[in-house]
Amino acid sequence: MKHNPFTSKTYQETWLKYFAKQKTNKRFQCLENLSFIKHRFLPYYINAGKNMTNGITYSVNPSKTDLKNHGVVIYDVPDYCDTSSTSKNESLKIHKVAQYKGFLADLSQVDSFEDYLQNTLNAKSRNKFRSTLKKFENCFDVTYKYYYGAIDKEDYHIMMTDFKNLVENRYGDLKIDTSLIREWPFYEELVYKMLHEKKAMIISINIAGKPISMSLGFLSETALVGAVKAFDTNYYKFNVGHIEISKFIEWCIAHNKRILDFSKGEYEYKTKWTNTKYLYNCHVVYNNSSVTSKIIGFLLVKYFELKQYLRDKKINLLVAKARFALKNIGTSKQQKLPFKIQSIQGEITNNDYQLTSLDEEVRHYPFLKRIVMDGLYQKPESYSNIKLFKSTDSIGGKPSFVVMGSKSKYLITIF
Repeated sequence: MKHNPFTSKTYQETWLKYFAKQKTNKRFQCLENLSFIKHRFLPYYINAGKNMTNGITYSVNPSKTDLKNHGVVIYDVPDYCDTSSTSKNESLKIHKVAQYKGFLADLSQVDSFEDYLQNTLNAKSRNKFRSTLKKFENCFDVTYKYYYGAIDKEDYHIMMTDFKNLVENRYGDLKIDTSLIREWPFYEELVYKMLHEKKAMIISINIAGKPISMSLGFLSETALVGAVKAFDTNYYKFNVGHIEISKFIEWCIAHNKRILDFSKGEYEYKTKWTNTKYLYNCHVVYNNSSVTSKIIGFLLVKYFELKQYLRDKKINLLVAKARFALKNIGTSKQQKLPFKIQSIQGEITNNDYQLTSLDEEVRHYPFLKRIVMDGLYQKPESYSNIKLFKSTDSIGGKPSFVVMGSKSKYLITIF
């Protein structure tokens, strides 16, 4: 990857500031473009960025032999990174441990999004995408906003606050602990700088001016690499993640980016929208002429092989769920109450139901919004037509609601 954003001065210096405090960074002349820090306890070095990057590429200088008795770990190196020049240096050895699958969209042979759509998705998927996009844009006041280049500091703060809220809510829905929130101060400083350098961009899908889906990508000379994404699951039926991908592809083609890299991790949306697969590897680098370095290298390889074995068994996901549960012990939670949906005919009276606001009611019954949005997907019409009525008398202390639009009318009874 030419001009890799994750090996840029801005990225590495910002990462070192937040995650390597009071540590001296080190460079090895045989491993170009990278900075390293020593592991806190063990005798080896880790690349700046560690596992927070979305693809480290580097080059080897075969004429340099300054690794000595050290061991080095370089995280998340895509297998298209060429390190073949190590063959010219008998003392420098690189052992690659497969870690994650990677996916990218090669856009070099297309001139438009429609070209890519035609070449990548089958007829059924194309028709579904177009139909869902039309529903989405007809039902809501939709705008697409791209943050790229200079941005006002106050506007940036508001945008990143919205982004953080989406991330928190998304992982809360999944009941998975994420380090992203703890790392958010790093992203706030980093992304502001890299937006101004045009080495980052953020796309935001807004409804009535409010973000419901946001994604961060980093930019090289020829590629956009996806990094952080989150969306409001109330709009799940409208496939906003797929719509967001289509906008990324359009943007890449318009800005002469030949690759849209979806980075590590295997998900349904990636397999559907990409046309190229690759592997991320962990590179363990050691000096073959040093016994100490060889031992360190051997132990590191076995360690990362074990980590991958546990990852293949989904142990990492179980740990993330357990951490989430432990962190949320004792916190008050809004339970999803049982409910029933019934179609209704005829008129409702002001004696039985009064007009209310969905935004007001979701404070007490958050699941109402997903019900209304799913209903809108089934019978599309402008969201501005939808009215919500609340019963004046409650059953068992729980109200009922009538959702009324020009194409549908139904009753939500909460038990």
